[in-house]
Amino acid sequence: MKLLMSVVVLMYVVAAEDVMSPTLDIISEIKKIKTMEEKLNALYDEFRELRSKNEVHTEVKNLMNSLSSAVSALNDAVLNTNPFFSQLTSRTRNKLKQNDCWKSSIQTDQQNKQRDFESLSSSLSALKSSVSDLTSSVASLSSKQQTSDAPVTCKSGWISYKSSCFFFSSNALNWTEARDYCKAQGALLLKIQDDDREWAFLNHHTIPTSYWVGLTDQTTDQWRWVDDTPYTMNKERWNPGQPDDWKLGEEREDCGVITNTGKLNDGHCYIKFRFICRVQF
Repeated sequence: MKLLMSVVVLMYVVAAEDVMSPTLDIISEIKKIKTMEEKLNALYDEFRELRSKNEVHTEVKNLMNSLSSAVSALNDAVLNTNPFFSQLTSRTRNKLKQNDCWKSSIQTDQQNKQRDFESLSSSLSALKSSVSDLTSSVASLSSKQQTSDAPVTCKSGWISYKSSCFFFSSNALNWTEARDYCKAQGALLLKIQDDDREWAFLNHHTIPTSYWVGLTDQTTDQWRWVDDTPYTMNKERWNPGQPDDWKLGEEREDCGVITNTGKLNDGHCYIKFRFICRVQF
């Protein structure tokens, strides 16, 4: 009998303790049951000491009734808490679903940011490469500029300007003779770089005298330099109305000359003018 009662009590105790968040009423009922169990054990001890059977039976009966009431109260308390636990479980499940959604959203956002970062890193690498190439190009151009601007040593009678030697003749030849003379000197009849500083240098040494330059349209009717490279027309370098290809008899004006004004004219190639030779290093 005592063993049976203990099992019953323990079953309800375990059932009560499995509840996730027991209310104060449940805890109170559990305490009452434990107290009754202790009294029941004491009665059985007295029974062993040969106390009156009727007395013990009456007390046991009363305790059983009290225990039954306590168990009913405990059942009621547990039943009353079921809606609370049901609602709590539902909320917990909703929260878990919401957390899963947030987790998925965060993962997607992280993946997008990783792709953006990789794209930005690739663009940055390409930009660094471009900057490196540009730096190398600038350094190369700077080196070439320094080299081109460096004065050179010219032979007697020649004038140094930047990386070239110029020969301004004191005698006059026709255009073909002037070309051949320069060639014999390892030079070219003047090929002009369309640069204001170079033009200023030439004008300083030519005005007010006229000089043949290495410009002609004899062969192709298109102005070309003596080294057969094309000439890009710049009317600001020519006298007004020039070149006009003026014809005298059978001869046309097919050769270029810097006149006493410091600007270009086309002239008859057989006329004798001074001339300018150039060696470029």
